[in-house]
Amino acid sequence: MLFLRVNFTNYYIFNLNYKTISMKKTTLLFHTLLISLFTLNAINAQSSCANALTVTAGTTTAGAITGTINNTCYTSSTATYGSWYSYTANFDGTLTISSNLSQNDGTTYSDDTRLSIFSGTCSTLTCVSYSDDISTTNYLSSATILVSNGESYFIYWDDNWNANGFQFEITENTASCPTGTLPVSEDFNSTANIYTCWSQIDNDGDGNGWFPVDYDLDNDGVADGNPCVASASYDNTDGPLTPDNWLISFPIDLTSSAATDNIALQWKARGVDSNYADENYTVYVATGNTISDFTSSSVTFNEIVGQNGGAGVYASRSLDISSLAGQTIYVAFRHHNVSDEFVLNIDDVSITSTLGIENVALSKFKHHYDASSNQLTLKSSENNFTAISVYTISGQQVFSKNLSNTKEVVDLPNLAKGLYMAKVSIGNTVQNIKFTK
Repeated sequence: MLFLRVNFTNYYIFNLNYKTISMKKTTLLFHTLLISLFTLNAINAQSSCANALTVTAGTTTAGAITGTINNTCYTSSTATYGSWYSYTANFDGTLTISSNLSQNDGTTYSDDTRLSIFSGTCSTLTCVSYSDDISTTNYLSSATILVSNGESYFIYWDDNWNANGFQFEITENTASCPTGTLPVSEDFNSTANIYTCWSQIDNDGDGNGWFPVDYDLDNDGVADGNPCVASASYDNTDGPLTPDNWLISFPIDLTSSAATDNIALQWKARGVDSNYADENYTVYVATGNTISDFTSSSVTFNEIVGQNGGAGVYASRSLDISSLAGQTIYVAFRHHNVSDEFVLNIDDVSITSTLGIENVALSKFKHHYDASSNQLTLKSSENNFTAISVYTISGQQVFSKNLSNTKEVVDLPNLAKGLYMAKVSIGNTVQNIKFTK
């Protein structure tokens, strides 16, 4: 049985080919995020890779493990038998394979599993990810991998700890990347978006990078529901790390912004363990997305967050990027020049624009949203409105319409309840507004 050092506090983590990070020098346990169950498919264990049974999203019943072995992912602790399944993605995003289900209780089904995930063909298998014990008291398995439409994988369970049958669940998480038009917002709630829409560079080459995490800070056994993205400078297994981890955004379109507009990049940062919070990081904004593009940019921000109000609590930050108006940009978060602290968290990244004084004078207007009629009224004192686009707080466009008058009543009956942002065009200028339905 694999035993891990206990953790500072409970948290839920998606492990995507990065080592699991455990809270430093304290005493509580972490858990993997438990996804709700899908349709149950009763399926027996398969004997070999060539006979792997095709499975889809949902819950699968695996019979006793009696098939051929493959110890590629676990060279130091080899199994005797295995069970084989195959899966082909029909979307872009992430895929979670988990036996961390309540019915795997050691009575009805085995409560001790070990998982490997392979890409390639049966003759050229490559270990993509693997999972053994969820924690020191939970011996089930869970792994999340990045998938693209049309890619195929082999899901392999072995008998290293137990050969009895069990159930496992496949969960698909489709990515929905922001459009990159203002306003832009990223709350890191979607694991699929983090790995599909953002890109990473593990510049120090240690196999550790940025990862999404949802903490259980109140220790009630349930994730708090406030996911963020994280990078570590300490690992409970490997000890001190020396990260040079880059997290790079999708392209963000500022071409409709004027030189007089006020454009701000905002985010929250913290060193999650207040005792080891001196995480050094730099934010870069550039017109290209390579390391050289970012390091040569003059639009940057750097700090040791634990020394600036971010020791165990989020500190809000802002960077003026108005000088890049009229261009397509990329944002990079770099965790570097630090070792033997713990974990840096970044959350709630946004880019918003407000009109400069000259443009505001040219396009003064009022707006009012009537929740009873689902109508947004726009009134301009000087110029005609030309267009409106409405976005969710995460940056997804949900409505657009061309306009032509100084007074417009825009019907919005199909919007769900929530906070929305609208980009209103008046002549050659743009004004961003917010309203709540």
